[in-house]
Amino acid sequence: MSIEPRRELMVGSAVLAAAVLVFAYSSSGIGDQGTGPLSADGSYELKARFGQADGIRAGTAVRMAGIDVGEVVSMSLDSYYRAVVTFRIAASVELPEDSAAMIQTDGLMGGKFVELEPGGALDVLEPGGWFDYTQDSVIIEDLLGKIVARAKQERGLDPNEPVGY
Repeated sequence: MSIEPRRELMVGSAVLAAAVLVFAYSSSGIGDQGTGPLSADGSYELKARFGQADGIRAGTAVRMAGIDVGEVVSMSLDSYYRAVVTFRIAASVELPEDSAAMIQTDGLMGGKFVELEPGGALDVLEPGGWFDYTQDSVIIEDLLGKIVARAKQERGLDPNEPVGY
């Protein structure tokens, strides 16, 4: 076997091994950040709609500036098949009504959590209120697909055609 096919075989094997490790890690639940239940006394619920809410579930941490301020209580689908996520937030946290809720990842391969970004409005969200601004979860596989398609375009290849050797 010449050097070039051997190199391709080794690179392909390394990529396959890395993909298997990533899949095993992400499906194992290691890195999930559940905070446990908050006391019903002194907390309130808020809701948000997301187009993509994968990676979070009841018990997932809700954070502001990296500090846990609540947890996800429940998730459901609305009539337009969007994820409705209900959060329980500590009473000491008052959020302006133009605040945003974003699904973030704890590091490159860590668990997901909900990050709250306070707005600048003077009025605050009331218990049972809705976030108007949300940012969906990023799916790593979709992101990698976009990177590969972009690389194919830059090499002058059709991004919709598979690369054959």
